[in-house]
Amino acid sequence: MILNEEELIRRCTGNDRHAQEFLFNQFYKNLYSISMRYLSDHHDAEDVVIQSFTRVFKNLKNFSYNGQGSLGRWVRTILINESIRLLKKRRLIQFNEDIKHLDVQNSDANGLQQMQASDITRMIEKLPTGYRTVFNLFVVEGYSHKEIAQMLGVSENTSKSQLKKARHHLMNNINKESAYGTKGY
Repeated sequence: MILNEEELIRRCTGNDRHAQEFLFNQFYKNLYSISMRYLSDHHDAEDVVIQSFTRVFKNLKNFSYNGQGSLGRWVRTILINESIRLLKKRRLIQFNEDIKHLDVQNSDANGLQQMQASDITRMIEKLPTGYRTVFNLFVVEGYSHKEIAQMLGVSENTSKSQLKKARHHLMNNINKESAYGTKGY
């Protein structure tokens, strides 16, 4: 079944189970991948994806279609919010203030170029939760520090600080990887 987004939405809100299954299958892998970036736990990621689809189907009748791709952006936003909600509920987001000096000027750009995307993804998944959350929201999702601060209930400076620390942490691991040729993360 291939449907445009408007028809898919109409059929899903009309309780067409085939359309709902199509929507689920269309977005599942991407949403699971995004959730893993935030949660780094398979079971939590699965739970958040299912909770997100529950919200999607419950609120689809209130969704305002704004052109091709708007459904995907809306579903993705729901998933990100659900991921953050779980992190907050479990008090897993901790914002570390323990790094006193951050200097990422001496990083090895060649080491970064030689790495596989999967290696970098694993490094991101191993970041402390606060660093990882802000890094994903800012670098991957494109939210501003003001938006991140509102989403996480922190100051803009905390968001900026966490991003800087995440980058520092990642560059240290990339430098270790390139210097020693090992997966030192």
